[in-house]
Amino acid sequence: MHLGRRLFATSFATLATFPTPGSTAASMTGASRVIDSAIHLWSDGEAPFPWASPPPADLRSAGSPEAFLAAAREAGVGGALVVQPANHMHDHSYVSEALKAHPTFFRGMGLANPTLPPEEAIAALEALHTAGFVGVRFNAGAFEGGLCSDVGRALYQRAGELGMPVGVMAFKGLAGFVPDLKRLCSEFPSTTLVVDHMGFFRQPASGGQLGDAAANDEASWQGLLDLAAYPQVFVKVSALFRASGEAPPFVDLQPRVRQLLNSYGSSRLMWGSDYPFVLPGGFPLPEGVSSTPAALTYAQAAAVPAQWSSVPGLDDAARAALMGGTAAKLFGFGGDKECAGRGG
Repeated sequence: MHLGRRLFATSFATLATFPTPGSTAASMTGASRVIDSAIHLWSDGEAPFPWASPPPADLRSAGSPEAFLAAAREAGVGGALVVQPANHMHDHSYVSEALKAHPTFFRGMGLANPTLPPEEAIAALEALHTAGFVGVRFNAGAFEGGLCSDVGRALYQRAGELGMPVGVMAFKGLAGFVPDLKRLCSEFPSTTLVVDHMGFFRQPASGGQLGDAAANDEASWQGLLDLAAYPQVFVKVSALFRASGEAPPFVDLQPRVRQLLNSYGSSRLMWGSDYPFVLPGGFPLPEGVSSTPAALTYAQAAAVPAQWSSVPGLDDAARAALMGGTAAKLFGFGGDKECAGRGG
């Protein structure tokens, strides 16, 4: 079927699955506090917070803390991990201001700079820790010498010493990075590793409804399952629109979630939206398509896991962990961090 007709045909079924106004992710999942483990915030591009590169045109106003907090209130989301966005690169000042303004709602994951010599990269990481960031993202493709390069190993080890989980973002698929990740996990077991967006097992990572050319990368998926052997590894069940080949509620992901539950357990899984990219305008549409049900309101995105009814093991306790419990413990929402490698 032509993609435009397929999207149109699925839109009515999609709308029927979502909650009525007034329902929230918390009320639908039983989570005491829903926490989104994957959001981005960005400025309007003006001084004193210029962009290194612009976000999608339709989302430029969606990246403010005020815009997200309004959406979170509607969705029943009670906290969020803010991951430093690429359009601000290594200038963390905008996200830092948001963390200071909303210290109980937001936690921050900074962005490692592997282009620096090891000593300077570590100093930058320590500055993030001092500024209150609780984790650090490794954009895996930015490590020219690989994740096990001198700077990669130094950053990974120091993050563990600081008690900062390392989030790995492998936009072109996890498979090529799994050997290095296994080596790092073995060499530095006190560092917590968080694999972003289910390892980007669907490629291209714009994925799913966005084009029939997207396909499952089973090598990346198997690599993700293999990493479960290391107890310090966690997974973000996030950016679902990038991983699915269907309209929301992304029923084709239910077998994948079952495998993750079997391999990791719910205490090592956490939901994330990839806000604002999940919103309309967050990703390019195929030629001839003007809208897609893969683009959701934030409240709809937060309600997706509550629609998964065919996942053995995803009981109330597991949903509560997925929708907030795991992230609360790992990133210190409402209490001390509980993660491997806690340090000073």
